[in-house]
Amino acid sequence: MNLRPTFGIFLIPTKERKGFHDLSNKGREVILFIQQIPVVIFLVLGLMGPCLVAQDTPIPPRVKFQALLKEYQGAASSGKVLTDQERLAFVGQAYIQRDKIASKFVDLALKHPGDPIALDALLQAIWQVNTTPWPVEIVGRNNSWLRAFSILVRDHLGSEKLGQACMRLSPGFRKEYETFLRTVMEKSPSKANRGQATIALGNFLANRKQRVEIIKTDPMQSTAFENLFGKEYLNGLLQREPIIADREVEAILKLAIRDYGHVKCEDGGTVGDLAKASLFALRSLGVGAKAPEIEGRDQDGLLTRLGDYRGKVVVLDFWSEY
Repeated sequence: MNLRPTFGIFLIPTKERKGFHDLSNKGREVILFIQQIPVVIFLVLGLMGPCLVAQDTPIPPRVKFQALLKEYQGAASSGKVLTDQERLAFVGQAYIQRDKIASKFVDLALKHPGDPIALDALLQAIWQVNTTPWPVEIVGRNNSWLRAFSILVRDHLGSEKLGQACMRLSPGFRKEYETFLRTVMEKSPSKANRGQATIALGNFLANRKQRVEIIKTDPMQSTAFENLFGKEYLNGLLQREPIIADREVEAILKLAIRDYGHVKCEDGGTVGDLAKASLFALRSLGVGAKAPEIEGRDQDGLLTRLGDYRGKVVVLDFWSEY
C-alpha cells in the first residue's frame, strides 16, 4: 500500500502574528492574512483516519528487470584488490549470488509471460556459463537455467535474440547445453537462430572433446568435472573414441558452412567465417598435427618463419596489450 500526500488543516493560536502559516513548501513559511484568523496548513502524509488514501501501484516488469540486472552485474565486482585465497572465495560467492538472481529472473519471466521483458529475463538467467570447472563445493549447485531452457524452447524458439544465447553457450560443458543447441538447430523457425545454433553446437562439441582429452590425463580435473556435471555423463564422454567425436564436429561445421554460411552473427562476422576457422583448427591445430607455416618480424625487425625451426622445440607466446 502506498500513501500519497494529503492536506490537513489545523487551527493553532499564535501571539506573534495572525494569518495562515503554510509549512507545506519544503519548510518555507508563507503568511497569508485572511480575516485575522490564525491557521497553520500542513502538508502531511495521510496518516490520519479521514486522510488515509491507499493506492496500489504495481512496479513495471522492466523496472524489476533493471533492478535485478544491476544486482547481477554488481555481484561480479569485489571493489578491491584480492589475494589469491580471497579471489577464490569471491569467485564462489559471485557464482552463488548470480545463481540466486538467475532464479529471480526466471520467476519474473513466469510472472509476466506476455511482456517482452520475459525473454530478456530468461536470456539473463542462462548468461552465466561455467567455462572453468570450479569445485562444486565453492560455486555450489543451481538449476535455474534448466527452467529457463524449458521456457525458451516452449515460448521463444522464433525470437531472433535466441541466436545470441546459443553463441554464449558454445564454451560450456553441460549436457543440457548440447540438448538446447540441437533443439534450436532443428526446430527454430528462424534461419538466423538455426545457423547460430549450428556453429555454436560445432564449437561446443569441439571444446568439449579437447577438455575430455585433458581429463583423461588429469585425475584432479576428472574429479572436478564429475562433481559438477555428473559421473554418468563424464564416463560416457571418456569412453567415446576421439575420431568419432572429430567426425561429428566436422560434419556439423560443414553443415554450418553449406546451409548457413551467410547468416550474420552478433559480432558482425558470419556463420560461414566462424565455421571455416573452427574447421581449420580441427584439422590443423590438434595435438600431434603438423604446425602450419607462420611468419612475422622479431623485435629486431628481422623476418622469421616457423619452418626455419623445424625439428626444434619452439615456444610461441601470443600476447597483446589493452
